[in-house]
Amino acid sequence: MNLWTDLDNSEQQQLDTARPGRPQRPRRPTEHAIFSDLRAWLLQDYVSTYCRSLGATRIFRRCYWIDALGLTAKARSTTLPADESRQGEQPEPAPTTPSGKRRKKNGAQSIPPALQPIVNLSQALGQESKPITLHGLLLEGGSSQRHSPRHEAKAAQNGTTKIAELSLPKESAILRASWLEAAPQLLKEIEPSPAIFLLNPFGHTLFTYDDLALLYQRAVPTELCLLIPHKQLEARLLKASNTPALATLLTSLLRSDRWRSLPIKAEEMAPAIDGFINLFIASMQRSFPQPPVQRIALFAQTGPALVEALPYTFIFATRRQDSLMSMNDAVCSYRRRINAYSHQGTLAEAWFAQQERERTETHLQQLYQDTLQQGKASRIRRWPDLRQKLLLAHFGQFLQSDYDTIIQQLLLDQAVRCEWRKPANSEEAGLQIPGNDDTLFWR
Repeated sequence: MNLWTDLDNSEQQQLDTARPGRPQRPRRPTEHAIFSDLRAWLLQDYVSTYCRSLGATRIFRRCYWIDALGLTAKARSTTLPADESRQGEQPEPAPTTPSGKRRKKNGAQSIPPALQPIVNLSQALGQESKPITLHGLLLEGGSSQRHSPRHEAKAAQNGTTKIAELSLPKESAILRASWLEAAPQLLKEIEPSPAIFLLNPFGHTLFTYDDLALLYQRAVPTELCLLIPHKQLEARLLKASNTPALATLLTSLLRSDRWRSLPIKAEEMAPAIDGFINLFIASMQRSFPQPPVQRIALFAQTGPALVEALPYTFIFATRRQDSLMSMNDAVCSYRRRINAYSHQGTLAEAWFAQQERERTETHLQQLYQDTLQQGKASRIRRWPDLRQKLLLAHFGQFLQSDYDTIIQQLLLDQAVRCEWRKPANSEEAGLQIPGNDDTLFWR
């Protein structure tokens, strides 16, 4: 599904060949490319850090990554390793179990491309001093294909697994089911363990409030990563104006009919989409009061030194401060990295890099002043409390290390004094970060 009316790759290549020397027109990424990049970013910058934080507690032995954005046939295919396939021939697909798990063939274990990053990260986490096991469950049917007798009959005809027979695999796997089909059983199976959920609640079948309540009510650490495609939401809002049943579903999802007052106009839907997402976040906030639910914009490079917002909204909800900090650092790293990549190879690459450094330095100076003002005004005695307050006000703009550098500088400038519970030695004095047991006194 390409959400933009660009030409296909083959057609674009023909145009480029026919008009040599002309610069290629920047292309927006397809939906599948956006999903793939989102998964890669979350696994690299968020899941790895958060799982290490969970492992450090020594309370949880495993964490689940449940991805229900759906998979392409290429991503879920299982082939033998390249060294085992004969040159000039297509590698023979390795057999899979009904649940999509990988099997061994001729003594070699083959892994679908979609599972490979998860397996690699799980192996790295398991080898650390405080190990934790990461299990990835990828749902082939995506988020919103609700189970029905018609679908069950079709599944039986195709030889796929019935939902009633779905069992939780002992390792990362691809499940032949959708989230709405498998949710009750999967949640029951993983109940003792933390889990990160990547879902699209506005897909083919609209989620209900009860579908989300299954996640809201989990007693163990639950991290929600919800992706909202604006095109799908726009279609729902336009159709709801003359479809009472859909209007009722939207009201039930939000537990409010305030969305009816949104300016729903076919020629300009941006305000309505923005307003509905805010109402959706407000409905989630009742179940995730602290820390607040975060709304995150996604970007892509569409040309040299050109970064544009994508027509998607990413919503993150958690009840854990370490998870919030991990996502803050992930968003900040993501934004800085994409800006840096957009400048690579440009004629004025050095100038862009210098401008970015100067802009970052200006922002850090502003953060220094903001930290000082907040500390004096609020008289907050614990640095982690003040840091979280600042983080929520500047979410995704600064790394945790940036905040800690600021408090170190304030201590050196004697703008604040700290009573340390455990005073550091002379070598570590300038590197010490105040913790919950240390008390700040503002000048």
